[in-house]
Parts: sequence; structure tokens; C-alpha cells
Amino acid sequence: MRNDPAHPGKPADCIIKSDFRAFDRNYEITAQKYLDSLKQLHTPFRQKDTPELSLQASQQYYIYAKWLARYTAHWHRLNRQIERLENSFLLPDQSYVSTQSPDDGSWGWHYQEFHHKLDATIGRLYELAEEERAPRFPLDFLKPISNKRRMLEYLESMRISNIAETGRNQRDEFGGVVSCLAQICFKPVLRNYVRRYVPELHLTDKYVDAFERFLDDSQNPETGYWGPWYESNGTLYRYDDLSYTFHIISYRKGNIRGWRKIIETTLLNSQREYPNGWLVGGKFNNHNSYDVTKIFRFAWPYMTAAEQEQAAAAIRRMLHWCLYDSMDPEGFFHCRDGFYHSVENAFYFGIALLDETGFFDRNKRFWTKEHFVPKPELRERIAHYLAQLNQADDMVTAAWWKLGCHISEISPCHNEKDQQPVVH
Repeated sequence: MRNDPAHPGKPADCIIKSDFRAFDRNYEITAQKYLDSLKQLHTPFRQKDTPELSLQASQQYYIYAKWLARYTAHWHRLNRQIERLENSFLLPDQSYVSTQSPDDGSWGWHYQEFHHKLDATIGRLYELAEEERAPRFPLDFLKPISNKRRMLEYLESMRISNIAETGRNQRDEFGGVVSCLAQICFKPVLRNYVRRYVPELHLTDKYVDAFERFLDDSQNPETGYWGPWYESNGTLYRYDDLSYTFHIISYRKGNIRGWRKIIETTLLNSQREYPNGWLVGGKFNNHNSYDVTKIFRFAWPYMTAAEQEQAAAAIRRMLHWCLYDSMDPEGFFHCRDGFYHSVENAFYFGIALLDETGFFDRNKRFWTKEHFVPKPELRERIAHYLAQLNQADDMVTAAWWKLGCHISEISPCHNEKDQQPVVH
């Protein structure tokens, strides 16, 4: 592990933008042009995506193109990807994307980056684990993390971005692989499945221990958080990242060090912008609110009474925003701000926040003793729209689970006792 001193120093945005400009002096103008173009492509993409004709291939092309636009200055690659995205709308049947690729064993047919392939595959492995069924093809794409040595080398290569030299911000891919590895190593169902059915990944006890040590050594001792590092003009900077920290805490089920620092940092970052803080464009966001609420749940035993009161007030504000800003009265979660790749994502994180706050289940309300109950039929309204989305999407499957019912059980979701409106 690299032992260079790392400094908080400048704001991350300043370093990222200035170093991208060092790589390409027209970076900001060019990047914005591509992001605007992708925003225009996203609207017809969502209109065409129906349960009867799901554009799963188009979605992969879109996610990959958006990643190239946000995290690289590799415009030639992005041009080719946008062309592929536009052509993909003409494909009448894209259902093949829900199957395993015979080429490399992943479910990321149209991804070229390892972290995208790994993320697309993890959800399918959960399904195979539930069915106790082996993959049809070898998962050869796992070679970068196939054993302990390769895994550690890969993580070290991803941890520090040198944007001025490479034109690439590695934050998203580093965080994505850490999140997937945390699930593989720390979730018993997935860990046992991989050990039994995925010989391409040598998931020994030493492998798991080495990954756990990597995480412990990567934690910022000043803040308790995890995040990406950047090398700029010969100086190494480290930054706190809400998403990194959430995934590590969540998949380790709170079994981490430095809770006092994590609590202080999380509360302090309430008015800061993501990825350091909770907000997106100065507003709440259900994805970040879900992350913060789950961090608070694990942190609750380590909080003082004053901190618990502060956290509870924040959860109440986030819940109110979820119900009255991100969702319309009919139970439809909007996808307006471009933060989400799809409506399916917007629904998942809206439902996940409601579940984490105990909105539908008072037994989960770790943060309050109030006995408020949902508005009548709200769960059925949400389920009604969820049933109209792409049921092959992993986020929809997870959303049904968090909603506490299934598409075939929409009506029984309703609890006749829940007749009072939620407390504002």
C-alpha cells in the first residue's frame, strides 16, 4: 500500500476541473456539450422503454456514455458510444442483455469497463444464489480481482487518479469495485455462492481478510470516512465520499472503526454538496438521504442524546422531501434532475428511503417513537407504478423487496389500520 502523506487541501471540484483542463484546455465546454446531448437522448429513451419492449441494451449504452462524459475527457470513445446508443434504439428485441454473455461470462454485454461489468453481474449472482444454480459460462471477466494479489494490485491502481496525465477520474470505478467486493466478501449468501459456483474468483479467507485490511487502512483517521485520492502537481489529496462510506458501513453491517469521527463528519456535511455531503444542487436527494439514514441507524448506539435529536430532525426533513417533493400525490417518483440513470433507479431509492426510515413499518423507526402511519393506499399507488416499470431491472426487483410485497401481491400490501396521514 502506498504510504505517501495525503492532504485535504483544495476542494475536490477545483482539483478535478483544473486537472481536466490541464489534459484538455477546452474540457468544460466540451464536457457540457456532451452532457447536454445525452440529456436530450435520455428523454426519448425513457419514453420508449416499456415493460413490453424494454431497452436494456440502450440503457447499458447510455450508462456507459454518461460515465465517459462525467469521468473522462476521452471524446473519441464517447463519440463512438453515442453513435452506438442512437443505433441501439432501432433494435427491436434487447432481451438478450438479461442473459449471461458467452464471451466473458458477465451480464454487461455493452460495457467495456470492468467496474460496469462487475456491477451488472452482482445482481444476477444473487438471483442464481437464490436458485442454487451455477452460471452457464465461466466468469472470465473477473481476472483483475481473481485472487488476493490481483485484487490488491487492482485496488491500488484505482485508488489514486492523476487526471492531468490520464484524462480520467477513477472515483466512480474505484468506488464501484469496492462496493461490489464488499458484497462478495461480507454478504454470506453471495460469499458462499461464489466459493461454490465461481471458481474464477479464489475467494479464500485470506482474500477476505486482505480486503478488510485494505478498507481499514484506507479509512481517513481525521474524519472516519472513505473516498478517492487525487495526485495533482506532485501533491496527493484525499477526499471524503458519502457513497464510499455508506457502502462500506452497510455491507460490513456497522462493524467498522471510528464511529465518533463518522458521526461528527456526517452531521457536519448536511449542507455540503455530494459526493462529500448530502445535497445535490442544494436539495435533498432520495439516494443520498437513504445513505445518510442507514449510516445513522448503525451509528445510533454511538451517538449522544443531542446528536440523536439532530439526526432525527434531519431524517424527518429528508422524509418530508421524499414524500412531497420527489413524489407526486399518486405515488410516482420523478426522475427530473438527471441524477438517476432511469426511473427504475428513482423508484428504488425513493422506496429504499421509505423503508429505511420505517415509514411503512413502525418497528423500523429507530429514530423516533412517534406512531404516525402512511396515507391510505399510498403503498398500493407506489406499487401500481412500480408494476409498470421494467420488471427485468435489478433495481425493480430490489424495490419490490423493500416495499414489502410483490407485483402479484399489490392489493394485500394495504394495511387497513393505516388510515391517518403522515405527520408533517
